[in-house]
Amino acid sequence: MSKIIQFFNQRKNPIVRSIGIYTFTNFFAKGVSFLLLFVFTNPIYILPSENGLLSLFSNGMLFLMPFLSMGIVHSTSTDFFKMNKSDFRSFFTTGFIMPVAVMLFSFIVLFFFKDHLQKAYGFPYMFVWLIPVITFFTFCIEQLLSLIRNNNEPITYLKANVSRTIIELGLSFVLVVYFGWRWEGRVAGIFIAYSILGIYAFYYFAKKGYLFGRVKKVYIRNELIYAIPIIAMQASFFAMSSSDKFFLSSFTNDSNETVGIYSIACIFASIVFVLNGALIQYIFPKIYGLLSSPVIDYASIRKQFVIHAVSMTACTLLIIILTPVLYHYFINERYHRALDYVYLLCIGYFLWSLSFFFYSFLLYYKQKRKILGLSFCCMAVSLACNYFFIRQWNEWGAAIAVVICYIIVLFLTLIFTREYWRQFIFSGKKLAD
Repeated sequence: MSKIIQFFNQRKNPIVRSIGIYTFTNFFAKGVSFLLLFVFTNPIYILPSENGLLSLFSNGMLFLMPFLSMGIVHSTSTDFFKMNKSDFRSFFTTGFIMPVAVMLFSFIVLFFFKDHLQKAYGFPYMFVWLIPVITFFTFCIEQLLSLIRNNNEPITYLKANVSRTIIELGLSFVLVVYFGWRWEGRVAGIFIAYSILGIYAFYYFAKKGYLFGRVKKVYIRNELIYAIPIIAMQASFFAMSSSDKFFLSSFTNDSNETVGIYSIACIFASIVFVLNGALIQYIFPKIYGLLSSPVIDYASIRKQFVIHAVSMTACTLLIIILTPVLYHYFINERYHRALDYVYLLCIGYFLWSLSFFFYSFLLYYKQKRKILGLSFCCMAVSLACNYFFIRQWNEWGAAIAVVICYIIVLFLTLIFTREYWRQFIFSGKKLAD
């Protein structure tokens, strides 16, 4: 009985409460998305080929994001703990110059290649301005969520994310079902939701006093230097998580239908990413705080890793078990062939979740050379696996490539971060830095 009472009392623990809010927030968005998959995978409303186009649209933004954000979000997350308020205000204000410049430049590049993109991937011309604008709003939202986490405001985090989800998916449902806008309705819902939250982000920044600081050349120079490894890192994330859709589109001739079917399977497997994101949003600031202490508590860092690893293992097993049931009740039969390989995607994403935990040390200490070297290695492994396996076996090859790629990436990450994880794995007490 005492154990039961102790279990329920854990709800009052601020750590448990924060993790619960972050996890619920991320799963709320994914849960609503799952409910609407029944609609968005119904050929009456959106065809598999149109879902393939939507997937390429989303991944186009993922491709642009590293070049637009340039590592500024990562710097904001860590320098928040290092700078005084005045310096941070100037740093934060200066950090918006480069993303705006990249957004404007991307307009020009996409306009120049618009015909090639339309012919190769079926991109409509509206993507020329939609992709840069939504990517910029995504950057603003990531800055917002990063600062909310650093300020330890889980309720604000919950309100911001839930509001975006309700606006995006609710409006998409209305436009797709009642107005018959098909994939255009889905894109319109994304654009409006990200625009609204992006505007709120600027309100939050101004309210907290993060805007209207001095623009300093030294911050621009430092961020440009730091941006190179961060761009490489985020580009490697894109290569590992998204380039498979573009390879599939190139190696198949079915108007992106295979991409659509494969992408829905990736959505189910990405629940692993959702939990990982929720945990990381809580764990990374904790690790940064521990590393900022005069005496680093490596035992506490090890505890964070155990929580992360156990949670991710349980989540992955649960998703593998439940996915066939969810497909049976929610997903149109035209997508069911993905059940043969969706478990491979889950395993691959689980391995990546373990790898990403160790990136916290490289990001905190701004290990530019290691980030750059690891990123190029991961990118090369991912592109090589995708090219070889997808060319041979299409969507099956893509799933196999995911597992093999992330196995290799995990080993590479452990090699590049060995000087850090050895300390908290083998240390059982507080050690001086």
